[in-house]
Amino acid sequence: MTMPALPSSPRMVGRHTELAALLEAYDDGVGGVPRTVVVRGEAGVGKTRLVQEFLALVTADPLGARSSLNEEPVIAFGQCVDLGPIGAPFGPVRRVLRDLHAAVGTDALREAAGSAAAITSLAALVPGIADETPEAEEPAGEFAEAIEVLLERLSQRRHVVVVLEDLQWADAATMALLKTLASTLRGRKLTIVATYRSDDIDRFHPLRPVLAELDRTRSVVRVEVTPLTPDEVAEQVAQLASGIDPRVVEALAERSGGIPFLVEELVDLGDRALPDTLRELVLARYARLGDDAQQTMRTMAAGGMHVDDDVLAAVTALDDRAHDHALREAVDSRVVLADGDGYRFRHALTREAVEGEMLPSERVRVHRRYAEHLSEHRGESPDDASAVAEHWLAARDLPAAFDATVAALRRSRSRFSPATRAKLAERLTELWDQVPDAATRAGTTLPELHLDAAQAWHDLGDAERSLRSASEGLCVCPDDPVTRAALLRQRFVQTYNLEHRGRGEDLDEAVALLEDVDDPRARVLLSRVLTNIALDEHGEAAAAHAARAIALADEAGDDAALAVALTVEAWRIAGDEGDEPRALAPLERAVGLRLDPTMRAYVGNALTDMLLRVGRFDEAVVVGTQHYEDITRAGIERGSGPSLSYALALALFAAGRPESARRYAQRARRLMNPLHGASIVRLLASHLTWDDRDAEREELLVAERATIEDSRRRYPDKHGWWAVERAEALLTLRGASTAGEGLATVLADVFDIADGETGTPAVRRYAVVTAALLTLTPGRPVDPELRDRLTGKIESWPDHEAALAHAEFIRALLADAESASAEHRVDVWRSLIDAPAGGLLTVWHRQVARCRLALALLDGGHRDAAATLLADIVATAPGEGVARIGRWAAELAARARLAPGSSDAESSHGAVATLTPRELQVWELIAEGLTNPQIGQRLFISPKTASVHVSAILAKIGAANRAEAAALYAASASAPTSV
Repeated sequence: MTMPALPSSPRMVGRHTELAALLEAYDDGVGGVPRTVVVRGEAGVGKTRLVQEFLALVTADPLGARSSLNEEPVIAFGQCVDLGPIGAPFGPVRRVLRDLHAAVGTDALREAAGSAAAITSLAALVPGIADETPEAEEPAGEFAEAIEVLLERLSQRRHVVVVLEDLQWADAATMALLKTLASTLRGRKLTIVATYRSDDIDRFHPLRPVLAELDRTRSVVRVEVTPLTPDEVAEQVAQLASGIDPRVVEALAERSGGIPFLVEELVDLGDRALPDTLRELVLARYARLGDDAQQTMRTMAAGGMHVDDDVLAAVTALDDRAHDHALREAVDSRVVLADGDGYRFRHALTREAVEGEMLPSERVRVHRRYAEHLSEHRGESPDDASAVAEHWLAARDLPAAFDATVAALRRSRSRFSPATRAKLAERLTELWDQVPDAATRAGTTLPELHLDAAQAWHDLGDAERSLRSASEGLCVCPDDPVTRAALLRQRFVQTYNLEHRGRGEDLDEAVALLEDVDDPRARVLLSRVLTNIALDEHGEAAAAHAARAIALADEAGDDAALAVALTVEAWRIAGDEGDEPRALAPLERAVGLRLDPTMRAYVGNALTDMLLRVGRFDEAVVVGTQHYEDITRAGIERGSGPSLSYALALALFAAGRPESARRYAQRARRLMNPLHGASIVRLLASHLTWDDRDAEREELLVAERATIEDSRRRYPDKHGWWAVERAEALLTLRGASTAGEGLATVLADVFDIADGETGTPAVRRYAVVTAALLTLTPGRPVDPELRDRLTGKIESWPDHEAALAHAEFIRALLADAESASAEHRVDVWRSLIDAPAGGLLTVWHRQVARCRLALALLDGGHRDAAATLLADIVATAPGEGVARIGRWAAELAARARLAPGSSDAESSHGAVATLTPRELQVWELIAEGLTNPQIGQRLFISPKTASVHVSAILAKIGAANRAEAAALYAASASAPTSV
């Protein structure tokens, strides 16, 4: 780890509250709750000192409490450098990675990278971690994702602390990475500390929207470092010098404004006259240097806060001896500090002031030397390519700056952040009219650069900036039909993303432009445009456009365009025609094409989702797992993994494999954007309901309240989808819980989904099933209007196995409610469960069907058959993630007194005498199926106290769980006798 040395004050003054906030965030990280601390304050106020004091405390182990190296935190430090508005991509991250490499070693870093593709990516900035003799050239994955995965996996075992200083100078790629890390990483031992100068951030600064987004992230802690009070200034002065007149201290406090850096500089002046301006004060140490040292400092200031020694030696005009002497003088005067392989200014204010001392001609000359040296010796380094462009720009050589930016853009396309790519493309558009032969130099056109920027912003999820770039490109693209059509398509997509409505005229114009162009690129683009049209249409027109899109992509031999067209055709068949089984064919063809990992994941996710819709859960698990392994190997898990892991989790829950499902669901929750993560929360909440873990469900919904509310604001059309989850929470074996509040509202919302056009046909069928479970009670007459509504839905469904399975389930529920014959109900439920259609139901609906069959068997007097079936449900349901249904089965068996003389019942009688009156009350409420919070509410005790009573009762009566306790209560003499 490379960190700046502590300032001259031996002890930090004040800052107790700020330091406590940092330490609390660190403790959260130790406990597996990642935190990002954003430290803000004006220049010189002590942000760096605060961070250094914090790091000194967390790395110290004075009592030898740590038993192994694995308990020591891994500290990695990155310094953002002022290299203009673009900056070198991941500039400070390179130093972070090298610190991590030094701390954990090559083997551990390679293991944490997780895939050969990620190792290849990271090797660009961490020399020495790639395999020296690879068997085959491994394609690189996404660099940003490789960093995220590395930090996530490293922080599983070791507490990783990452410090990023001076975010006001951060490059676009680093800012995008920070947003991702702050919002997605969960359950890891990670603490990120980022500092920035608040006085530099105006409303146009690129960091401002990043800070606004971080402010909405619950895991982010904000720390404000304010100037010292007069008393604190006096305490600092006392550490720096003794015997100073109190009146002088008072003047120092007023003159410095409570800025610790300025206090040090003022004290350092001693008896010398106070400078007239703040600038002169900051330059006081520099002004006492000799000519060579001053020249070296000015040259260094043009290179940034930190400059490697070999670069500085090459750029200065001094010989080796004079160069060393100048640097020794600057270090002794504490203008700069030795820092790794180079030097860094002790404070950013000093660097800025020294740079301001350069003459215009000197500035041009020095920046030219930097540009020439870096081009010759480090021109192939992706992170230095942008720096070369910035130096040429500062040297006022616009053609050279343009050429260097072109080179940096070319390198950024292959591996690095789309944020950097977008910025570089926009820089070229700004310089375009100021450079001769710009098109020849760039090897592209101005409209194509705007298109490149629009696509990069699209990749970043910034629809507003992508739309702006596309619109600017259209303004300068009158005569290139292919590029203009691509820009029109981009404008349509971004307008749709922003306003949830498309500009159909843009697509129509794009088609007209491309129709007569005899160029493979035009045919591929026309295919993509037609897929957009097909998605926005219905009926014959949509089918015709999708078919032509497939034919064009096939003709052009473009597998990526063909995969998109086939996937859109599958969605059209499933949504427009309602024939989800037939939609599998184009997807199965698409997954067999030659695709890059990202496109293959896109198609694999669609196939997994479609298999889910048709109830082929086991196949969905196989396909989804295979594709998830593929994207992990390719190093693109963070980009392509969230939606696929969500689909996998749903398939595994539906198939009755909850442990694996929870792993994928939590993975999706960590990877997915918080706004989209509401779908993961909904899935987990539904699972916890079916698994009889109501208290955990409530805790989850409370913890994720902000995520849910943000999602509802952003996606109001999906608001009703939560109704199904709420409806499931109200279910009992016999219908809706009488204790459920707002049942009418929930039921209305569920029917809104069933009747509406949002969501897939499978989602709408699921809503109808849920509505039927809520409203149809065995033996209770059915409202004719409700019966007509449900049967009308069934009759409108397509004639395929998945829809038929749901239809048969609802018919069985209707028979339960309307049939006077128990034998008829038994036949209906048995035919559903034993038929192939029963295997297309989710595990919770299948087990509900079995419970309803047991109820019919009891009504028909088939007690032995009912007892066998209920015992099997009790035994299997918890392992399948539906413990709630297991409890229903146990309660039904107990109330029916299917085994009144069982050893469990007999042995419990003696234990009853040991229960206190309060425990007897709690036991009775357990038998009613109440949760701990509900028991507490009923008895006016806390949920924690209720939990203690429940544990005591289970131990005394020898019950393994609440379901057994309920059964034993029912089997006792006081249990009810009715079913």
